[in-house]
Amino acid sequence: MSTANTWRLVSPVVMAAVASLAHAQIPPDEVPVRLPEEYDPNQPAPLIIALHGYTGSGNNPSSSLFGLWPMASEMGFLYASPTGSQDPLGNNYWNATDACCDFFNANIDHIGYIQTMINSIQSNYSVDPDRIHLIGHSNGGFMCHAMACAHPELFASITAVAGVGFAYEADCDAAETVHVLQVHGTDDDVIAYDGGWILGVYYPGAWETVDMWAARNACDPLDSQVLGTIDMDNAVSGAETMIRSADACQAGGSVQLWSLEGTSHGPSMTNEGRQAILQYMQDHTNGEHPLCLADVNGDLRVDIDDLLMVLVAFGQSGPVAADITGDQQVDIDDLSVCISVFGADC
Repeated sequence: MSTANTWRLVSPVVMAAVASLAHAQIPPDEVPVRLPEEYDPNQPAPLIIALHGYTGSGNNPSSSLFGLWPMASEMGFLYASPTGSQDPLGNNYWNATDACCDFFNANIDHIGYIQTMINSIQSNYSVDPDRIHLIGHSNGGFMCHAMACAHPELFASITAVAGVGFAYEADCDAAETVHVLQVHGTDDDVIAYDGGWILGVYYPGAWETVDMWAARNACDPLDSQVLGTIDMDNAVSGAETMIRSADACQAGGSVQLWSLEGTSHGPSMTNEGRQAILQYMQDHTNGEHPLCLADVNGDLRVDIDDLLMVLVAFGQSGPVAADITGDQQVDIDDLSVCISVFGADC
């Protein structure tokens, strides 16, 4: 960080010369796409774009981004994990917000890169355009927020882990709603839960970030009420993750904050945590699709199997498939929705 800070003080001409030494990314249409176990080219599938943190890489999805890929494969997701550009220090990065992490001011258009990559994947694979999900850690989390601000229409949801949004609401141009999940450790000593500074540039905290998205999605502000808990971090005993959600959001948008009490920058992800994140993605689509939401088991039809899953989960809280309404509770509202569209095809 200190070296990058030094470079920010030199002239733009020197900066441009140094930035030119960085290695270019592979073309966006050549990013590998991993297919689920039972991929059917005739059946549109959900897609996950996973973005690594600063100095990270997308080359090994089985061990990076918290090992989501094997479980994502079982759940039917397509999966792509691109690698950012390389700066003169040899570190891979994404040019996301002003705070993170284009430390040499190369000004590479990573928003355009990711958009082009998604278009290429859609051209070559059967992708459900209403179920494209973006997840990122640290610098990748910052990039999730930047992408959602620039192109909210592309994504069913974004999940930012230990990465936050813009410091100023005016810097986010999102004109449409989007589902936003902020996952952040309260003891993060790299990207502080309450906000901080990177090389003299301020970044907001987790609460500031979700408050901004609540306003964007026309939600009620988040309050302190905990709707459920999850054990996401092996390094912290018990169910350390507190789930909070905004209410009364505009159609097609929502905001949740999962606060990992006592967790640092990189949680040691549990299977329960992986399942919860992937379930969150399954439960959120681009726009309001009540028939698909009531299709709890994902077989594209609302039938007795879905109704039984709601009844079995009745009374549960947290991110479970039977929570059709997305309010973190399986209750009479979920049962009513399921019954109202019973027999329909999704």
